[in-house]
Amino acid sequence: MGNQNFVDYLRFLNLDIEAPTLSYLKKICKAQLNTFPFENISKLIYFQKGNFKQCKVPEHDTFIENFKKYNFGGTCYTLNSHLNIFLKQLGFISNLTKVGNQHMGIIVKLNGDKYYVDIGAAAPLFSPLLLQNKDNYDTNFRNDRIHIVNKNDGTYDYIRLTDGKKSGETWSFNPSNSNNIFDFHSLIDKSNEPGFTFMTILRCQLYQLKKRRSVSLVNNRFTIRYTNGRKSVTTLSSQTEIVEVITEEFGLTKLPIHKAIDVLNQLNIDIFSKSS
Repeated sequence: MGNQNFVDYLRFLNLDIEAPTLSYLKKICKAQLNTFPFENISKLIYFQKGNFKQCKVPEHDTFIENFKKYNFGGTCYTLNSHLNIFLKQLGFISNLTKVGNQHMGIIVKLNGDKYYVDIGAAAPLFSPLLLQNKDNYDTNFRNDRIHIVNKNDGTYDYIRLTDGKKSGETWSFNPSNSNNIFDFHSLIDKSNEPGFTFMTILRCQLYQLKKRRSVSLVNNRFTIRYTNGRKSVTTLSSQTEIVEVITEEFGLTKLPIHKAIDVLNQLNIDIFSKSS
């Protein structure tokens, strides 16, 4: 518990050490989504540097150091795998679990109950979801809704809806399945290949609940969604405007946007010509 990076992780979340309870887990989930951005800027830069040849996701110390230096967060494999490490350091009983054919979630066991935790989907999962004694669970941030369905065979479906319409694939998972990071290596390898989703776009998303909003960047399209239902969308016309938005609206002053856009250019991806 005296490890400096552990102390830094707590400091990032603005939390003190508490007993591993459901109340504390709720605080952690909410703080995570308001602190670490869901982004692929770091992924693109790791790819350029060839870091994926040495490791599938950044080592835990590297993850923490790079948030300090560059405001790096990550996508599901990075964010959830490191949260799982952090939870274990705090005394929680937790493990990774495969969700669908491409996603990673976390199962936390508390007082005989199992909870689904996920801070790596750019989704409004602000609280752990109880997976026992309940058929369905819904959580939302205005028109962005996550629907967890108990299939009554030991498995659950993860369904996302935007503006009332299904968004993406249905992901199924079994909370009794316990995985570790090595079980995801083939999926991570695939996700790092040019042409895969997060190797073809510029993506950054962060919740800002104190401001009652979320902010999202997809290529050059900047969207703010407010808790009162209002939404604003701005099309950005230059790298300078993107940097200004990431700095001023997201508050991620160290995120190396120019470098990530350079990598996309090298991969023949023009974020200003793509429909987003």
